[in-house]
Amino acid sequence: MSPKGDRDPNAREAAADEELRQLLSNLEAEAANSTSTSTERAREEKEAVTAFPTEMSCITAFDEMYYCYSLGGQFLNVYRYGELRSCGEKAADWRFCMRTRSYGPIARKAMIMARFKEKTGRYKVGRSSEDVWEVRRVPVVGAFGAGGREVREGVD
Repeated sequence: MSPKGDRDPNAREAAADEELRQLLSNLEAEAANSTSTSTERAREEKEAVTAFPTEMSCITAFDEMYYCYSLGGQFLNVYRYGELRSCGEKAADWRFCMRTRSYGPIARKAMIMARFKEKTGRYKVGRSSEDVWEVRRVPVVGAFGAGGREVREGVD
């Protein structure tokens, strides 16, 4: 008999080998599970990037509405589009945001996504600054020299 007990050294090696095999199989199973989880997570993140927003800040909506009604906001709109802007859309966004706060998180996210989807559809068919300004056919030469005479000469 050996001093460490009646165990055979070959039996200990076999038990250690079996333990190692179990550890490796557990690690492989965890790695496969982790890979599928990370793949699902990457797919969800990709969908989240391409999807419409699910959150809306009421403070930002209020600030946008306030700026729209301000003198600077109206001046910018006259410059870009040639007319004063109706700020009803910005006011409606703020009221919508305040209304969504009374719903649960899932309903709120669905409502906000639907609102952004609708707004995107309307934006693509709306007017742009290109409807007001004409594309310059002749490049401007010396725009800041000699009091602008070159600019006036190029246009005439």
